[in-house]
Amino acid sequence: MTASQALNSRISGMEAITDSAPPPVRAWRRDARGRYAGTGLPTRRDEAWRWTDLSPLYEHLTRPAPVAQTLKNAPDGPFSAIDCWRLSFVNGELQEASADLPAGVRAMSLRTALLQDPALAAQMGSNGASAFLSLNSALAEDGAFIHVAAGTKLTKPVHLVFSNSSDAQIRNLVVLEPRADLMLLESHFGPAETDYFVNQVSDVQLAEGARLAHYRDQAEGLAALHFHYLNARLEGDAHYDGFTLTRGAHLSRNESHMAITGRHAQCRLNGVNILGGDQVCDTTSVMAHQAPASTSTQMFRNVLAGKSQGIFQGLIRVAKPAQRTDARQQIKALLLSTQAVQKSKPELEILADDVKCAHGASAGQLDAGALFYLRARGIGEAQARALLIGAFLEECVAQIEGGSAQEAEHIQQAMQAVIGAWLARQLAVENV
Repeated sequence: MTASQALNSRISGMEAITDSAPPPVRAWRRDARGRYAGTGLPTRRDEAWRWTDLSPLYEHLTRPAPVAQTLKNAPDGPFSAIDCWRLSFVNGELQEASADLPAGVRAMSLRTALLQDPALAAQMGSNGASAFLSLNSALAEDGAFIHVAAGTKLTKPVHLVFSNSSDAQIRNLVVLEPRADLMLLESHFGPAETDYFVNQVSDVQLAEGARLAHYRDQAEGLAALHFHYLNARLEGDAHYDGFTLTRGAHLSRNESHMAITGRHAQCRLNGVNILGGDQVCDTTSVMAHQAPASTSTQMFRNVLAGKSQGIFQGLIRVAKPAQRTDARQQIKALLLSTQAVQKSKPELEILADDVKCAHGASAGQLDAGALFYLRARGIGEAQARALLIGAFLEECVAQIEGGSAQEAEHIQQAMQAVIGAWLARQLAVENV
């Protein structure tokens, strides 16, 4: 059985569930099935996938599905010590949720939310350019639904914990009404040697004046495949502050489509990818400015060891009505090995004439002069390298600014601690 046949079999198996769902959900799923049937899985002939080799996914889909394992305890991550309201998922299905949520906040299973209010399906995209979006719309059975009422500000974050050991199609829907304020944390992890495929889509709707701080730690098992598609819409004066730390999975792709539709909206999309071995991470973003006087910044830092590969494709699109747009994009990669590879393609597509837009990309090795300076002052080579790499990444981690100043500092310190532990392990391997 080929990969396409395997997926078609799974989609056909969902028809019984679709037929028993409320009419709006049935229509949404059937639309997605039709769109996926028209495209199928992408290949390297598709421009958006020409640098990403999907053969590990094709091979995975032709093998029997992995047997789900019981993961007793979540490993320590950057959010493990933070006081949060928590929703815990196992292989995409909600298992446990905090019951003490404040008034004006709903955080629950998306499956349950769609049964209670089928009209929510209209707020989830199914017709994007990605075949994986359509595939998720056709197959996803559960995920998180979070709704924050107008003017509601949460006193602590909501933490989504995803424990995966078998294939999972996960769908999240986050809706913030006018002037709502939320910090949303995500943790993804799984067993180191298990070959599983996670395809997650997050639909985010930010009404006028809403603020969302959205921070993700992707620490899937090193044999896993992890694809995340973010579909966000920002209305006037809305703020989105996003950061993803990618350190897990054999092959991962973080794809973001940000539609800035209101005046004075602000979008920050940042991330750090720390990769070793033969890991591959593809970061793809489309920042679409559609309204005047909006701003966006993107900053990504990659540290690549072994034979790992970093991929960045970033498009800033400024529509003609979006005058006085200020959009900036930057990707820098640090190559710790002569076999590591970084491929970057920053793009601007500007139809307005009163804008400030800039982009840049660079890749290189550690500065030999700076390394010599530290070594000459009695610092060991491994520690000197760790200091330089840490400083390289710190600028990006410092972009985390959501919530209060104390909360932002706590998240920054937690991220830096995880990065520091990864660096210590990686440099120890290099010195063997």
